[in-house]
Amino acid sequence: MRARLVALFAISLATCSVSMPAWAAPPTPADVASAKKLFEQGLKLYNEGSYREALSDFLHANDLSPRASIQRNIAQCHRDLREFAEAYDSYQTLLTKYGATMSAADKRAVQRAIDELASLTATVKVNVADPGATVALDGNNVGTTPLANPLRVNLGAHTVTVAKPGYETLSKDIKVNGGDAVSVDGPLQTEVTTGHLVVDAPPDAKVEVFVDGADMGPAPWEGDVKPGVHVVEGRGSDRFSEPKQVDVARKVRAEVVLELVGRNGTVQVDTHTSDAVITIDGKQVGTGVWEGPLPAGEHQLVVQAPGYREYKRAFIVHAGERFVEDAPLESDSSSPRYEGLYSGLALFGFATPSGPSNELAVSCPSSSCQTSSPLGAGLGVRVGYSFGWIAIEGLVLGQYDHSSATVTQGSSSALATDALRNESYDFHRFGGGGAVGVRVASKHPHVRFTGSAMFGAVAMGNIYDQTATAADAPSNTAKYTSSTTTYGAPLLMLDGGVLLGPAGGAKLHLSALFMAQFVGSAVQAPPNPSNPTHLGQNASGVNETYSTGALGVAQGTQIFIGPMIGLDFGL
Repeated sequence: MRARLVALFAISLATCSVSMPAWAAPPTPADVASAKKLFEQGLKLYNEGSYREALSDFLHANDLSPRASIQRNIAQCHRDLREFAEAYDSYQTLLTKYGATMSAADKRAVQRAIDELASLTATVKVNVADPGATVALDGNNVGTTPLANPLRVNLGAHTVTVAKPGYETLSKDIKVNGGDAVSVDGPLQTEVTTGHLVVDAPPDAKVEVFVDGADMGPAPWEGDVKPGVHVVEGRGSDRFSEPKQVDVARKVRAEVVLELVGRNGTVQVDTHTSDAVITIDGKQVGTGVWEGPLPAGEHQLVVQAPGYREYKRAFIVHAGERFVEDAPLESDSSSPRYEGLYSGLALFGFATPSGPSNELAVSCPSSSCQTSSPLGAGLGVRVGYSFGWIAIEGLVLGQYDHSSATVTQGSSSALATDALRNESYDFHRFGGGGAVGVRVASKHPHVRFTGSAMFGAVAMGNIYDQTATAADAPSNTAKYTSSTTTYGAPLLMLDGGVLLGPAGGAKLHLSALFMAQFVGSAVQAPPNPSNPTHLGQNASGVNETYSTGALGVAQGTQIFIGPMIGLDFGL
């Protein structure tokens, strides 16, 4: 294909090159001057490679003063723009209009160009005999029927439409290759201005079909109607259907089935229980209290609610009458309830994977510190309200934990006042707080899976005991108990586990517990008020003493993990 395009370009450029026209007498001198100026401007644009702009000037010049040379340049511009169908038509016009004045060599060259372009284009023949229909190619009008000649089109996909008032538009999508000849065949069909409506009803129905209030006869019925929304209903002596709107589109078939009901009475059901589900004839109609119309005849009422016995009754409705059913529910202790107040008591133990956070553990003042991770326990009281799967819960808790540390400090010199000594510490942390959050629990009568997430705060007190023993005189010891140091911290609590027990009774609560206290910056215990502390005399008779400064007891984020066991009451 590329070789063919190159060959065609060479032939076209050699035989139909852009040239100055031989000017003849134009219709008016002004047209001649304008055409000549446009032509010269088009030549300049063409030589600059601006083929689209040059084509515009050549077309305008040709309108003012048609010439063979201008027509040749129009064809060449279309060719250079790869608009092969337009180039074919332009060369054909050149040959038809000016062939009588062209030399034999020029005519042969033009014919060769036309033959080459024929292999790069295709034809579409519009076989529609109806006169006056508008033919469009890819949205552009190309004439009216009947078309004298086929349409010359470029390769690829195209859409041909033939439109005429009062007729359906004929549209065809085509895809052509070089040299193809395809056709778009008529005739045009008379325009359809209606839609088709079909109204059906149960086989035993004896009702008349009404469309927009007009009686169309017995059901089933079908017929043509104007496009738009129509109101369809059925009317019979003992049954009818509520009016139903049906949107019917032009040329589209719309179907509707009449939903017939008997002539109604009014029914009211009061269960005295807000969450009771009311079902009539197998269809849920409401909860708690319901009132509405029902067809005349016998119906079945069922009322159900968690924790209550099922209520069942058959009743008869008479047309035009009001029926009231009072349906109080009886409690069923064997039926589990999942909504309402509950409470719980839980014991928990915990370790701290984050490790101790006292100053000796975080930044030991000497190289001989040994610390233990805190261990502790606590008690929590929970109260909440369950909405079924989810509950809002509050918690009050108390907790205690203990950790220890040993460190060797001081100087080994016999003359030192800061004695070499072994210090042991016992850290005691105690306090409590509260949290609120959300608990989820599955709905199972005997084994319920549960978990919660709660946020709150704690207030914790800290005391440590210190025992110092002189390294060279173990009998020389001093003891010190710090004053209480407190801090407050945000609290996060997560738990997950199971509730074990019968429905409605006490349940054993087994869970894994995660707690985090966000202490933040270091909390300092004050220094020993009796500083310095005396240990006694060493073997050299020197009075040994040591100083105790402020000591950090907690800092950072404290993580607590452990088991929780408790009892839940209420649900």
